[in-house]
Amino acid sequence: MESDRHIKVQSLQAEGIDFNKLKIVLRSNWVWLVAIFLSVNLIAYLAVRYTKNLYESSSVLKLDVKQEASEFGIKSAIEDQSLNLISGEIEIIQSRLFLSRLLDYSSLDVSYYSIGRVLNDELYQNQPFTVKYKAQNQNLFNTPIYFDESGPNEFILTCGNKGEPIKGSYNSSITIDGLELSFQKNNKFTKGDEIGYFFVINSKEFLLDYLLGNLTAEPLNFNANTVRISFKDNNPFKAHEILSKIDTIYLQYSNEQKNLATKQKIDWISNELLSIEKSMENYEHYFENFTLQNRTNNLDEELMNTVELINLIDSQRFNLTQKISQINSLMDGLKAGDYFISLSQRQVLPPTLANNLALLEQLHLEQEKLKLSYNEITFAYREKQKAIETIELNAYNQLAEQKAESLKKLQDVNQQRARLENEFVNLPDKTTEYSKNMRYYKLYEQFYLSLMQSKSEFEITQAGSIPDFKILSPATVPAKPISPNKLMIAGVGFVASIVLMLFVLGSLYLINNKITSLGEIEKLERVPVLGIVPSSRYLNEIGLHVIDHPKSMVSEAIRTLRTNLDYFNVHTPKKVIAISSTVSGEGKSFIAMNLGGVMALSNKKVILLDLDMRKPKTNAPTDIEDKTKGISTILIRKEKWANCITKTPLENLHYVPSGPHPPNPSELLMNGEFEGLLEDLKKSYDYIILDTPPVGLVTDGIMAMKRSDISIYIFRANYSKKDFLYNLQRIININKFSNITTLLNALPNTGEQSYGYGYYEEPGRNNWLNKIFKA
Repeated sequence: MESDRHIKVQSLQAEGIDFNKLKIVLRSNWVWLVAIFLSVNLIAYLAVRYTKNLYESSSVLKLDVKQEASEFGIKSAIEDQSLNLISGEIEIIQSRLFLSRLLDYSSLDVSYYSIGRVLNDELYQNQPFTVKYKAQNQNLFNTPIYFDESGPNEFILTCGNKGEPIKGSYNSSITIDGLELSFQKNNKFTKGDEIGYFFVINSKEFLLDYLLGNLTAEPLNFNANTVRISFKDNNPFKAHEILSKIDTIYLQYSNEQKNLATKQKIDWISNELLSIEKSMENYEHYFENFTLQNRTNNLDEELMNTVELINLIDSQRFNLTQKISQINSLMDGLKAGDYFISLSQRQVLPPTLANNLALLEQLHLEQEKLKLSYNEITFAYREKQKAIETIELNAYNQLAEQKAESLKKLQDVNQQRARLENEFVNLPDKTTEYSKNMRYYKLYEQFYLSLMQSKSEFEITQAGSIPDFKILSPATVPAKPISPNKLMIAGVGFVASIVLMLFVLGSLYLINNKITSLGEIEKLERVPVLGIVPSSRYLNEIGLHVIDHPKSMVSEAIRTLRTNLDYFNVHTPKKVIAISSTVSGEGKSFIAMNLGGVMALSNKKVILLDLDMRKPKTNAPTDIEDKTKGISTILIRKEKWANCITKTPLENLHYVPSGPHPPNPSELLMNGEFEGLLEDLKKSYDYIILDTPPVGLVTDGIMAMKRSDISIYIFRANYSKKDFLYNLQRIININKFSNITTLLNALPNTGEQSYGYGYYEEPGRNNWLNKIFKA
């Protein structure tokens, strides 16, 4: 049974959209929603207000290349330049190489700006002064240099935001951190509402990034080979001038680039031809030196000549050897006193030496004859002996000279033979090297002729390539900015604010788990609704509301509660009414006090018992003189209940406070003293109202509810959570309560939920906010 009720409560709760809840969420958070709407639209306004206008200048180019080299009867040796023409030209236009050439023909190195009250604007070709500079380094490049004119011909410069002021004058140079500046005043410049000026010396890399970031080239028509070029800038005249220069320089640059590949090939061939010519010259020098060294370029014939020379040298060696041998024999004979010389020996000797030897032989014979007739000591014999010795010495010396000369000749012949033998051995290697070099020479010669022919073809092809580029649409001067789109931004801001408001409202609606209407309480099965109490600005005041504001909607609602209570337990003349809630802050004590006050005004004797012994009350119906007396002291029999009663401003309404805080409040309510207290009070009072502790926190309230004739369970609108409904259902199912009613407290008193209380005037509530959110 419990699970069935639980499921029914959940299913009823999830049906459709609760417009009352949505209305309450909207009314509670309208300030935030309005803030979101204003914030988003303010952001859109600021985006429009503080965003510079961006202008775009565009032009259209037609690209084409004519190949007329075929007229010379030569096959084209370069790639067809019409293939992928558009893509190639776009890459050229957007390349840093091309844009670097554009910078060479443009004066974009110095940018001048005016400092406005909202935005800074570039003064393109309309600056108050002109700067010329010489830079030793780039320390101050891309840095704003502020210019403040301090006199007719004087000014103050400040580098960056933290630089030191530097004074200067027109038509004179000033040096700052390696940067030499000179200024010339523009007398035609008209000052506007700007508050200052500054200029920036741009580096080449910065300008290239600027051009690349704002330049767009895209194909317009592939069949017609047309390209659309556009350039964006905050200054329309700057965008137009830069694009015009791009178109002009491109025509010149593209013509050079069209023939760049062919030119590079021709240059390469020329370099190769020079290299080949040099190599061929080296080979020719080799052949010339070879011929000079070998006295021929026919190596086979040279080989035969070498063999013949070796044989001739061998004959010379033999003759010299024989001669030396005979000379040695003669010299040995002279030493031994043998003066005989043969005919063969005489032939190899010089005539003078041969004559001396012959004379020596004759004198020796004559001496032998004298020796027969004279004694050896005779004068004639000694004279003859002396003559023989003299000629013998001369002959021996001459033979020694002849021997030395022959030995030298033999040595020279041997060296010559060794050289010829070496040449004979190396001639095959020389033949191989010579043949190899000759083969390379012929290959180089053929390659040289081939390259010469290719170079001629490339030169003719280059001369026959004629670029034919046309500017179909010149660069336009933009009249309207392309951004920001003010209407679109305003529309997006408005739509975004609405969407964000709906999103926030939906999120607040989904995360709001508070009870917002009486219908949510009425979905509980077999739990009647006693009524509602509207919200009031006086709910937080101390005291009895029904006395202080008897004509308010709240007072009238409580009177209605008093009337509705008569329909519950009609057979019980003395009624014990327990008033409880899930948590504190739901208005339980307020309802208990004022319900008791209304009953007391009906001439009923009413007593209000504060059973919340864990937390002292701060909004008691009257001042408590002795806080040491109360329910806790009554239940422990320390005090009589009559001694603990505190009188209130109403004669028939009495109040018993909770008393000192006990350590065991639940046990005090469970013993028989509490039940006996109720029986005693029934004898003296018509109604006993029990202000119980919150049942969602402690069990004290459950004990009081079991001993009451009727229990009023309080829910506070926009405060109590929906889970409290499940908590009440659980309490009913567990304890088998059948005397529980519910009450919705602090319900906003506008719309259909006022339930007929709208005709009561509530001071301070009939304002313009209620009119806006009134249903």
